[in-house]
Amino acid sequence: MIPFHSFVGDEAAPHLGFILHGVLGAGHNLRSLAGKLAAARPEYRFVLLDLRYHGKSLGAPAPHSLAAAADDLFDLVEHLGSAPQVVLGHSLGGKVALEYGRRHEAPQAGARLPPSEHAQILKQIWTLDSDPGAQTADQDHQVHQILTALQNNRGPFASRGAAVEAIRSQGFTPGLANWLGTSLERKEEGFVWRFDLDKIPLLLDDYFDLDLWPFLESVANSSSPDDVRYELLVAENSDRWSGSMKDRADALRGSPRLRVHRLKDSGHWVHVDNPDGLLDILAQYLI
Repeated sequence: MIPFHSFVGDEAAPHLGFILHGVLGAGHNLRSLAGKLAAARPEYRFVLLDLRYHGKSLGAPAPHSLAAAADDLFDLVEHLGSAPQVVLGHSLGGKVALEYGRRHEAPQAGARLPPSEHAQILKQIWTLDSDPGAQTADQDHQVHQILTALQNNRGPFASRGAAVEAIRSQGFTPGLANWLGTSLERKEEGFVWRFDLDKIPLLLDDYFDLDLWPFLESVANSSSPDDVRYELLVAENSDRWSGSMKDRADALRGSPRLRVHRLKDSGHWVHVDNPDGLLDILAQYLI
């Protein structure tokens, strides 16, 4: 499936970057970041994607997995006729980015591979507060709570405000409810969510089950100058990393192909909590 996408930056820029949002987001959530990054690094043009089951990328067939989401990136590459030098993803999108990177150097049996003309183009993968490991997420996890609230309030709604108020009434903050409200679409019958609320939980299960630490640790100490580089950004105040996983990331500091960046004064929503600090890191270390 070719995911819905839009462009930010100069059409004549020589380099291409893909930017992937997190669960229950959409590409437009990261438009401000992409615009500022394109201004700081004008040699890049960025593509904002709606991952499958999100935004305008609805109707994707099974399997409902991160591997399928990575396949969607290959479909987009074929559609555009060019491949990204950099893939940058937040949260769920970060793990999709890692899976895309793995296809270039440690593919799994039966996995789709990059075509030969694009195989050497990828140079850098960024994960923004995305724990690469398998995780145990019970029903108290915030994402599960939000999904339950959305499933209990599917709409349609008479107004955007009515939808936001329905989410607030479930105990969520005005900021979170308003953010979710950016994913409403007005149709003849009223305002409806631009999510596939039946498929996203399956995609999220795969996100929590998938363990990409062994892959990262296997490539971290390779020293070929042509290899893909991996940049893990950990938010200082994030609740999405266990202490042991932060330690596992820190153990890879100094590896030839992997860097760990700590973003101060930020929780999981890095582009909202500390956008200037995030931009500084990205602009400095983007390859």
